[in-house]
Amino acid sequence: MSILKYPYQSHFVETPGLKIHYLKEGSGPPLILLHGWPQTAYMWRHQIEYLKKSFTVYAPDNRGFGLTEKPKIRITRDLLARDVVAFMDALGLQKAHLAGHDWGGMIAFKLAIDFPSRCESLALIDTSTTVWPRWAGHAYWAKQSDLPLQFFEQCGEEFIRWCLHGERAVFSGVDSPFPRQPLPADYAWCDEEALQHFMSAISQPGTGYASVDYYRSGLPFHRIQKNNDDVFEFEYIGEQGAIDIWKHEQGFWAHPDAQQDMCFAPEDWHKQFSGPSLFLFTPLLVPQAFDNNSYRKDFVLGNNLWERAFTGALPDLKYSGIASGHFLPEEKPSSVNTALFEFFT
Repeated sequence: MSILKYPYQSHFVETPGLKIHYLKEGSGPPLILLHGWPQTAYMWRHQIEYLKKSFTVYAPDNRGFGLTEKPKIRITRDLLARDVVAFMDALGLQKAHLAGHDWGGMIAFKLAIDFPSRCESLALIDTSTTVWPRWAGHAYWAKQSDLPLQFFEQCGEEFIRWCLHGERAVFSGVDSPFPRQPLPADYAWCDEEALQHFMSAISQPGTGYASVDYYRSGLPFHRIQKNNDDVFEFEYIGEQGAIDIWKHEQGFWAHPDAQQDMCFAPEDWHKQFSGPSLFLFTPLLVPQAFDNNSYRKDFVLGNNLWERAFTGALPDLKYSGIASGHFLPEEKPSSVNTALFEFFT
């Protein structure tokens, strides 16, 4: 395992139960950048360089990733949001702008709706709020007991090469939810330095556990139904229910529940963050917003349950699509930098 290197000076802060590693650059109003899975604060390097001119930018490694501690406890969205609140408390930050990508967006959203007085404004990048994307079967796979952890222990670096570098994978001898062929994207952003960083990061002791438990404990799936009064009701399917969907004898997609929206946060369904919010998305999550890989300017968000989970929770929402792969802050840094700067200022 190689030493984990970052492009900016490392800082550490002790919070109750967790020592958090973070990057800090610039001066001005506080802005916290929360990374996604399977990455670290390193993913924000382009945004830190651009935004530090106008903000004091903080980029922590989330629990279980990078150089932040990795206790093997149950990891929930509530715990992850409270980690950020504790981080703010430890640094004396009463309020901050928040931006999050992927899982970082889910954490930022949870913080904003539960602790709105701590969030000045909220930017979400290619993420979810309370409803899970139907196609993302790896969240069902992760509910299994031993096989997912075995996957990351044996194939963690190969997974990073597949996920972030666009290399065809084999994933030999393990149970994998991922196709061998990488998803369509421009992987040129992931140079050798970035590749080595993220391969080293996934190999840190405890990161395999976190990679699994974010999905196992952090996403308790519930069926969504409307009753006769046109009110949404939720039914928890349990870990075994999710496993049954994944291991359906005719394949994941053949299970009837795989064709339905699943809510992972029914307790948050009616909550709102009334402050300014921004949603940047790619064709991966909102394909209907694009024609021939170009964003449709006439697109209106809110046509299905997954989209309405954004519009219902964020009444002051601006949104825009960017033709890119999922790792938008790195693949299209200029577009993201401009969008974040204009939104936060």
